[in-house]
Amino acid sequence: MSQSEDILLISQVKLLGSRRAFDSLVRKYQGALRRMLIGLSGGDTYMVDDIAQDTFIRAWTYIGTYRMNSSFKTWLYAIAYRVFYDYTTRMSCYKHSSLDEISPHMTQEMTYSDLSMDIQKALMCLRYEERTAIVLCYMEGYSYKEISQVMSLPQGTVKSLIHRGKEHLSIILKK
Repeated sequence: MSQSEDILLISQVKLLGSRRAFDSLVRKYQGALRRMLIGLSGGDTYMVDDIAQDTFIRAWTYIGTYRMNSSFKTWLYAIAYRVFYDYTTRMSCYKHSSLDEISPHMTQEMTYSDLSMDIQKALMCLRYEERTAIVLCYMEGYSYKEISQVMSLPQGTVKSLIHRGKEHLSIILKK
């Protein structure tokens, strides 16, 4: 499905309230969205389920505000990022911590495509912003510009977060 097909579906949702068109968008993007959230959460599939559902509910509710300044996927990821941030702030968990604190919480079902458990654990040791920038850049293939749109940060800040995040990952993984 191309960007023009997305625009057609979005127009149907905006103008006609078409649930079928929105369902097509959900089916197209839910796998990628969940993959990104799994990277942010360290594999907490229960939290990912909640956040993905809340993200799509908010997308349905606020689709009228989508102005097509960026791709629909970028807009959707920005919503997911805010929902994840709100959720983790409310729950005061999933903040960066030491590797020893994370290990007992990891389970066999928590996998992230090609990542080893060591990298997953190391990601959870990063500051929230660093982890988000790293996941979006290296796991989702987003450009600095797209990451800056998702995170509502200047591109220079995104570059710094990725650089510092890589340095921190290197230190953590050498331990």
